[in-house]
Amino acid sequence: MEKVLVTIIILNWNGLENTIKCLDSLLKIRDIYYKVIVIDNGSKNDEAASLKEIYGSKIEVYPLPKNIGFTGGVNYGIKVSKKHKPEYFLLLNNDTEVKKDFLKNIISTAKSDSAIGVVSPMIYDYEKRNHVVFSGGYVNWLLGKTFHRTDKANSIRTCKFITGCCFMIKKELIREIGTLDNRFFAYFEDAAYSVTATRAGYKCVCDPSAVIYHKGGASTEKTGPFKTYLISRNRILFVNNYAPSLVKIYFFFFNLIKLFIAILTFIITKQNYRIFAYTKGYLDGTLGRGGLPRL
Repeated sequence: MEKVLVTIIILNWNGLENTIKCLDSLLKIRDIYYKVIVIDNGSKNDEAASLKEIYGSKIEVYPLPKNIGFTGGVNYGIKVSKKHKPEYFLLLNNDTEVKKDFLKNIISTAKSDSAIGVVSPMIYDYEKRNHVVFSGGYVNWLLGKTFHRTDKANSIRTCKFITGCCFMIKKELIREIGTLDNRFFAYFEDAAYSVTATRAGYKCVCDPSAVIYHKGGASTEKTGPFKTYLISRNRILFVNNYAPSLVKIYFFFFNLIKLFIAILTFIITKQNYRIFAYTKGYLDGTLGRGGLPRL
């Protein structure tokens, strides 16, 4: 294989144990030219210093004074890694473990077709190792949602949506369409990037020969106010900024009805703490307010 450089960008936010396990699996990879860059997103207890002490020159660690979100952290990682002049930028969640041949295979797939701009591995559950959690994805504009395929792919699969858990971007695509949309902070930024890449004429693909394992949900509460707010807001931001025009008109009324249904559901299920977060997300999304969550 022709020698190419990949920069692997990992965000750490109060997740030192997961990050260490992820890095240990990555650093077993041989015969591929890569740099590992960890962006510490304002973690407590000086986790950036701990990572520097453990790994030394094997990785680069960049501590940030505060959490600037998944999009902000990743975009900062892409920025600082450009000094290495990589051919590809690989974004990887810290709660993952990779197989040794993962990087070799994903690079081979990326190089096999000049139209490929984004490549994802096939992702399996961290605990249930035979259970596929992502083998490609698609967007349902009418619901304003993204969906994962979970069947086992047998060949390279072209997708409308690639999950942000892990995907590799070729440098030409970043030059053409830029980095992740900072309005999202976290959630739906991967869908927005997939849509933008596809509309720019590039393919987004899932490669079943490249395999990783993912824990999922390690950095946010599953039903807490923070995530409730972001999902509520970002779904609207995504549709309003990326969907076809007719969908936007329909979605305005659909989402208004969904707001009342959600509030009623929270009351019935005694999750009143989520009502304010969901409603605030709805208002901020409708008014086009992105960026740092306003809770």
